[in-house]
Amino acid sequence: MIGRVLSGRYVVEAVVGTGGMAVVYRAYDRVRKQTVALKVLRPEYESDLEFVRRFSREAEAASKVSHENIANLLDVGIDGDVRYIVMEFVDGQTLKDMIRAQGRIKPDQALRMTIRILAAVDHAHRNGIVHRDIKPQNILVDRQGHVKVADFGIARLKTAQTTMIDGENGASALGSVHYFSPEQARGEVADEKSDLYSVGVVMYEMLTGHVPFDGETSVSVALKHVNEEPKSMRLYQSGISKALDEVVMRALCKDASKRYQTAAEMAADLRRTITHPRGGFVRYPPDPEEAERQREVRRRKRQRDQHRFIRLALMAGVLVLLCVAMVVCLLFVIGGRTGVPRVVGLTQEQALEALSEANLPASVETAYSEEYGAGYVVSQSRQAGLRVKEGTEVTIVVSAGSQWFYMDDYVGWSEAEALSSLASSGAKSITSQYVQSDAAAGTVIDQTPAQGWQSKDEPVVITVSGRSVQVPALEGLELGGAQALLEAEGLRLGEVDAGESADAPEGTVLTQSVPPDTKVLAGTAVNVTVSAAAPAAYYPQSPFTVVVPLDELRVEVRLTAPSGAESLAYADELPAGTHAVELSSDEPGTHVVRVYLDGVLTDTVELTFD
Repeated sequence: MIGRVLSGRYVVEAVVGTGGMAVVYRAYDRVRKQTVALKVLRPEYESDLEFVRRFSREAEAASKVSHENIANLLDVGIDGDVRYIVMEFVDGQTLKDMIRAQGRIKPDQALRMTIRILAAVDHAHRNGIVHRDIKPQNILVDRQGHVKVADFGIARLKTAQTTMIDGENGASALGSVHYFSPEQARGEVADEKSDLYSVGVVMYEMLTGHVPFDGETSVSVALKHVNEEPKSMRLYQSGISKALDEVVMRALCKDASKRYQTAAEMAADLRRTITHPRGGFVRYPPDPEEAERQREVRRRKRQRDQHRFIRLALMAGVLVLLCVAMVVCLLFVIGGRTGVPRVVGLTQEQALEALSEANLPASVETAYSEEYGAGYVVSQSRQAGLRVKEGTEVTIVVSAGSQWFYMDDYVGWSEAEALSSLASSGAKSITSQYVQSDAAAGTVIDQTPAQGWQSKDEPVVITVSGRSVQVPALEGLELGGAQALLEAEGLRLGEVDAGESADAPEGTVLTQSVPPDTKVLAGTAVNVTVSAAAPAAYYPQSPFTVVVPLDELRVEVRLTAPSGAESLAYADELPAGTHAVELSSDEPGTHVVRVYLDGVLTDTVELTFD
């Protein structure tokens, strides 16, 4: 098959996977000009009507679903004796390969991946498709970590009948023995809850590194699915939270009625494990027998209550007059009081209206909630039914929605698209930072935090490829001209320092912090050093000399200016003789000059500087 062109457009390039009834090739689509996955029915099954029906059923099932977490169908065709399905090509590995390579997957990563798998399963179920073969080999993970569910080879429409494959020893249930549900092991009809059992097995393997049931033969594994309870995952990996273990254990219930009934329900409990790692929130529906016992208990209780009511009715008649009198008294005593209505679960507007009708002013606070949607009352400060004085303030806490949002991988998005998506997610702190990059200006090249479930309070920083500009030459320009030139290039003037120059005019740029022609981000600040006015210098009206009596004496000359400022004007070791010493000062007028030889004051004179 390698090198063959199917239907004049699909160039077969390489084998990327094999299955029981088909071989998957990587191929190039000449029409769409993209790489695709080409699933071809094995030649030995072309004459087998059952396998042909299964292959056709996969195409039919795949055509009914289109989801970001499903390897989507692109085309179906026949070229001579070759039947094929064209699917989206996923450049990565199977989840099974990933588990083998890592041994086990970290709980937070496994949680995010399973929620994506459930999103795909939920989409299929809503479109009337039961997959029936959820397993790590049929889950693809691309190089960016995106999850894709594939291989609807034994999927069926919910309106169709379950099909069995006749083997040497009679009929056997469809699906992979390590991952199929107890009802599939018994040869019964598989439904949505069967897929959720398989998702539970997949998550068990992701978190522990092995499946919950294993054995030497397929029959022994199937019997364990039917008869044995799975061991807690925490026995194998202490880092797994109690909540996560409880969710997976419910997904693996033998009784389908006790499992999660929908993929969305299971995903909701998985998300709740993030905020409630200690668990305790997973609820099982009661057994039919237990429900019947509870109904019988309630029926008997009603009978006892009826008999008790008859006996008490006579006593009540005697006490009616007393009760009426007591009520009248109470009305006088508790006049001006009202009952607090129950507003938990109402919208904010409904709650405020109910409290207003009870003459109770309300104050509103907000808080995240995993149980109530945004805008619904989570709690109230006064217990419902409590009688309080009219005018008593009641504080209600209104849900701001879930604390968590799923942060997408924004790398490659435009800055505007990423900021719009983040704003709609509810993230509170969103910052853009710009760096030089080979990517087009305005393209997101990095993000913090990474893709996955994040708190809305977590600051989000996206790194954007900024526009690069060339720094102009500023030396010799006046400060105003330099600033105008920088701003024209999309830069800005930074710090301005003063410097001295022997020949540069005052107020002109001497140096710049970024060399000319350097490419930097637009908006970068460039610091400059500007020539300052040369300080005035004053000199003695007559030359000043020092007499040194011995060789190598340390000579120091100190000046006291008219302002009283003292300075060291000269210091050196000189040979014996008379030496002229150049003195200068930044002040005019009469100065006191002191001469020290080896630290001993030897002469004091007054000199006029001008």
